[in-house]
Amino acid sequence: MFEEILNLNTNFNTIVRKISKKHHITLSQALILLSIPMNGTPMSKLAFSLGLDPSTITRNIEKLEKRNLLYREKSTLDTRVINVYKSNEGSKIINDVEKTVNSILIQSSQNTSELKDEIQILNWNIEKEQI
Repeated sequence: MFEEILNLNTNFNTIVRKISKKHHITLSQALILLSIPMNGTPMSKLAFSLGLDPSTITRNIEKLEKRNLLYREKSTLDTRVINVYKSNEGSKIINDVEKTVNSILIQSSQNTSELKDEIQILNWNIEKEQI
């Protein structure tokens, strides 16, 4: 099973890299955009969830911000916290990635809701082990 998950991850990254290249961003930058929910997220949480150093996140976010693919705002609750949000242009890129990946997944499974449920369970179990 380990080999299958590793291959899935590699293939997913390959697809995202190809789509990212079309939009002139790196795989890391695409993964950052993919990891930002619609209501934004703190930069520190983003760095933790992607397993990247804060300096790496900051550098990539600065590049994405210059391209108007995302923007940053200080939290109104805690001014030490900087939240990151996708811009409309960043959302367009992510929609392209998601559309492509979803079309592949739909071709791969007769019952996509069962596949989605199984992937969620697998992710929850992996996340529990990280704590």
